[in-house]
Amino acid sequence: MTSAEVSGKIAEALRRTAELDARRISVHAADGRVHLYGSVRSWAEREAAEGAAWAAPGVTEVIDDISVVR
Repeated sequence: MTSAEVSGKIAEALRRTAELDARRISVHAADGRVHLYGSVRSWAEREAAEGAAWAAPGVTEVIDDISVVR
């Protein structure tokens, strides 16, 4: 699976997760490493985004630079 396909799969998973506002999260994937950045409203949303990234095929590392903004 290409890096673009991995990024797309993660972005789709984020959009399907009702507890997340996926528009506020950006995803970049390369060589099994996924970088998440943006902002969410709670720690639960941040954890859900990280979980979605780990669930994507081929992911070996997730760098979570998502800020919690209230």
